[in-house]
Amino acid sequence: MNKLSIRDRCKISTNVDNDTFVGIICENGDFSVHFPMGFHVSEDDKELRKDILLLMNTISMTTNRKDSEIQGKSYEFNDLGFPFQAYLDVVYDYYSRGYYKEQEVEYSVSKRGKIDWNRTIKTQKAYVQNTDVFYLDFVTKKSMVKENELITLIHEYCVYDAFINIGWIFTESLPQKPSIKYNQKLFRGIVHDKLQHTFNDRNRILLNSMLEIIEYLGNNGSNINYKYGTYRFEYVWEALIDRVFGIYEKEIYYPSTTWNLGSAQYQVDEKYDNSSLRPDTIMLYNGDIYVLDAKYYKYGIYGNPAFLPKSTDINKQITYGEYIAGQDKFKSLHGSDYKVYNAFLMPFDSLSKYWNSSNKIIGVGHASGNWKNNLKEYETVQGILIDLKYMMKVKICHDEEKIKLLSKIIETECRR
Repeated sequence: MNKLSIRDRCKISTNVDNDTFVGIICENGDFSVHFPMGFHVSEDDKELRKDILLLMNTISMTTNRKDSEIQGKSYEFNDLGFPFQAYLDVVYDYYSRGYYKEQEVEYSVSKRGKIDWNRTIKTQKAYVQNTDVFYLDFVTKKSMVKENELITLIHEYCVYDAFINIGWIFTESLPQKPSIKYNQKLFRGIVHDKLQHTFNDRNRILLNSMLEIIEYLGNNGSNINYKYGTYRFEYVWEALIDRVFGIYEKEIYYPSTTWNLGSAQYQVDEKYDNSSLRPDTIMLYNGDIYVLDAKYYKYGIYGNPAFLPKSTDINKQITYGEYIAGQDKFKSLHGSDYKVYNAFLMPFDSLSKYWNSSNKIIGVGHASGNWKNNLKEYETVQGILIDLKYMMKVKICHDEEKIKLLSKIIETECRR
């Protein structure tokens, strides 16, 4: 890796034209980190490394739509993903416990080996002849010295490879070079066998991660180019919003449509159900309903109204609200006087020069349609900015504190 500072390797994706990738890119052994627009990059290098880990963990946890590509010498991408999480697990475990050393003792029923008399007496059938008691089978300690040493050497290899690939996120130093050469068949067999006989959850996570690395190396070799991240960070933004604010079962709030055909002479179905409209997130607070649409738009970055949601999105939100407000089935769930609110949630960097705000969630205005009198709460759609890094740091699903804060801001903006 070239001697550039970790900060020199970081940039913010503009989400314009082809500059949409968010994640880590490795080209010819040289790494670069691409943060999403609206992310505030820390000024301290130690905190910057935490930013990178936050980004990778967020992508890993919030979406399956990861573009994890492996680039070989032919410069054609194949389908096998770069095992970033496995590498992270190996590095974290190494920092926590050092190299893996087998501590579990294995026993077997055998006529050879060091006898464990306590286990033998408890588990094996005793035979009595006159006044003598004897056993035909013994529980012995299984000799695992060579295999245990080998699993440690394999772990050393995986640790070193992990630091070669992602260790730069943590440190510029490397652990000792492995004293064993890569052998996919041997490594896989030893680790897989160890996994079958290990019941410690922490060890199982480590061994599974080692298996992922072994398979990755066997299929792709080393010193290859890869990307780990996503070209569609809007899916990550949607997942963050839904995880923090949303309810799990929101299908009942989907408005749907049906074609009624009813012409048997033409041999067609009498009814045809179309796909439902699906709001991104439904939030509930104090009996009221909030229809939230996560928009990974550039307004919070530049403050340009041209980057706000358009008429199609606004009208769709009003339709959601009108449907939810007018159905009797929701009155039985929420009472007769519940209110329905609409909001677009867009990312921003609260510490940027443009905003420079201590508030992590702010209202910036509302949208309305000229086909409504705008007397109902849901007939105006609130524009809300949420600090991207703030959202990425939230660890709690359905966070009551954040839900309360957002609901109050939406209600306040709606009364303006």
